[in-house]
Amino acid sequence: MMNATRRGLLCVLLLWGAVFASPSQVGVCGIPQAAQERKQIQSKQGFPGLYLTGCSEPRCFNGGTCRQALYSSEFVCQCPEGFVGKRCEIDASATCYKDKGVTYRGTWSTVESGAECANWNSSGLASKPYSGRRPDAIKLGLGNHNYCRNPDQDSKPWCYVFKAGKYISEFCSTPACSKKDDGDCYFGKGLAYRGTRSLTTSGASCLPWNSMILIGKVYTAWKTNAQALGLGKHNHCRNPDGDTKPWCHVLKDRQLTWEYCDLPQCDTCGLRQYRQPQFRIKGGLFADITSHPWQAAIFAKHRRSPGERFLCGGILISSCWVLSAAHCFQERFPPHHLKVVLGRTYRLVPGEEEQVFEVEKYIVHKEFDDDIYDNDIALLQLKSDSLSCAQESDSVRTVCLPDADLQLPDWTECELSGYGKHEASSPFYSERLKEAHVRLYPSRRCTSQYLFNRTVTNNMLCAGDTRSGGNQDNLHDACQGDSGGPLVCMKDNHMTLVGIISWGLGCGQKDVPGVYTKVTNYLDWIRDNTRP
Repeated sequence: MMNATRRGLLCVLLLWGAVFASPSQVGVCGIPQAAQERKQIQSKQGFPGLYLTGCSEPRCFNGGTCRQALYSSEFVCQCPEGFVGKRCEIDASATCYKDKGVTYRGTWSTVESGAECANWNSSGLASKPYSGRRPDAIKLGLGNHNYCRNPDQDSKPWCYVFKAGKYISEFCSTPACSKKDDGDCYFGKGLAYRGTRSLTTSGASCLPWNSMILIGKVYTAWKTNAQALGLGKHNHCRNPDGDTKPWCHVLKDRQLTWEYCDLPQCDTCGLRQYRQPQFRIKGGLFADITSHPWQAAIFAKHRRSPGERFLCGGILISSCWVLSAAHCFQERFPPHHLKVVLGRTYRLVPGEEEQVFEVEKYIVHKEFDDDIYDNDIALLQLKSDSLSCAQESDSVRTVCLPDADLQLPDWTECELSGYGKHEASSPFYSERLKEAHVRLYPSRRCTSQYLFNRTVTNNMLCAGDTRSGGNQDNLHDACQGDSGGPLVCMKDNHMTLVGIISWGLGCGQKDVPGVYTKVTNYLDWIRDNTRP
């Protein structure tokens, strides 16, 4: 007859080894067979044959399903795809870190010097402020591994390395994620979001949509149209009910509830529904406003007569701010004499989705030179009774501002748009929005030598139609009336503002580029003047 200690040990071993046992065998460790069968029937989360029950408290991270052995404190976590570790705390699929990397849980383990990270559980780290032996180690991502982490909210992930007989900290060589990672954000209300974010705004891990805890809830993996709603055997954030943003079920203080997810809205700047132009004209192509939804039309009231006239183009860069060219405002109009129209395809015909704004104020660069058009940039603040002005739609959307270090290759093809004249000799502006395709000139070709000795400064860039065989009748270019409009180029699948239409010598002259205000030189000026 075995003693109680040995019998208890055998019971634990039998419980954990039950996966190899026949379900029809007689009760184990005094547990009646019927009771075992009930537990087995209740456990349908991928543990066939195991006599387990749900954990008494959440122990698994990243949506892992926790199962606890009967009459034991031992537990196991069934991890969602891509996560590993005893508590699903390691994201094996993470290839980069976001922001400062505080939430990075990947497997990178090399520092910038090339050395290998030390295990956070190493005895030599016992006296260090951060080690795998801290009570909150698991929450900080520390444990029995040597992966890079940022437990102290430093500037990027780091780890300890053993050098010259002691442990020192060094930053890791972990790659930083792209700032424009549309897979980790949602558009609109997030109804179509199918990403893998699984944390809520409080930091809680989402429950899998197929968790047995959710039986009786409306939105689960068992719903008839679950697949269409994005629900399934995962714990990723979703918005199946048309709420304001993606959410998920969570356990808080052992109570089942739900929370919105910690998921940002995608930056929609520079996105558009491009329509291939159908009509070619002198200087460019007729276009629809949905192809250039950041295009603005600026009108000015006549000083001594009723009515208004078209003044210049503009560029929507935020809900309440429009960029334009400084030379458009040399008449020093009172702000209330100006009007900005967004979402209009035909210059003088109201559009179905257009938005019209009065101007609160406008700011002309104080160093604008009206002789050579240096610093040819201006800002217009739209007037509104609320904190927002322009409402996003297919016809109205902001353009992306460039990063300060943006350098596109020479001869990159870009686009400009506007309501300007078809050619220099035309007495009329275009009745419809036009677009033109031009290429960025190398800086060595953007000099006075190529522009009939006109002054060209470092605040300017050049672009023109470089097609071979082109002539003055079919070359694309900006023309009078296009001033203040955008020169945009594709960057990371978003149209990015590179230049503001400023000046040129004629329109569509062969081998003579148009000149644009270089936007990267004015990012600080823009931010300083648009700051609330």
